[in-house]
Amino acid sequence: MNQPVRIFIADDHPFFTEGVINALKPYENYNIVGTATNGKYALTAILDLQPHIAILDINMPDQNGLELIEIIKTKYPAIKIMVLSMYMPADIKLHPEKAGIDAYVLKNSGTQILLTAIEALTQNKKYFDTNIENKNNHSEDGFSKLMKLSSREKEILKMIKAGNNTKDIATALFISELTVKTHRKNIMEKMNAKNVVDLINKSYF
Repeated sequence: MNQPVRIFIADDHPFFTEGVINALKPYENYNIVGTATNGKYALTAILDLQPHIAILDINMPDQNGLELIEIIKTKYPAIKIMVLSMYMPADIKLHPEKAGIDAYVLKNSGTQILLTAIEALTQNKKYFDTNIENKNNHSEDGFSKLMKLSSREKEILKMIKAGNNTKDIATALFISELTVKTHRKNIMEKMNAKNVVDLINKSYF
């Protein structure tokens, strides 16, 4: 790219975002056009600003990074997506391209790998951190379990977290209470939750 590379950063830890900004400051061809600390604001800002590269953590409040990626890639497929995270869920590791991810870098890999990944994206190449192979992927943590839920199960989980009971959910979704109870049972099992309070504590989006 001859023009400055416009980069947007979304991470719910401002201290980490500042670290990325400082790492890119010496490079005049990299222009940070915006930042966000939650998924909902990040989505609005990215669709408005249309950066060349969006650097996202996948584990963020309000709306997780994978949901963001799907929407962004549907509306603006030219935007390059780099995931910058502490881990890579096992299911994403098998098929990162299916999630719309163009680059994946572990947060503890260092500035040079971050720069290498950004440079690869500017050349329309993909980049996946080689350190991922030696990293514990935390395939059984709460976030990875959440990713195993179906779209309907995620929808019902959000309604449960909002305080809706079985009857409320059934009415809102035009399904039977028995169907809701079945979904609730499956959600509890997939999240390995003992009760609703435990379920809410383990779900993060």
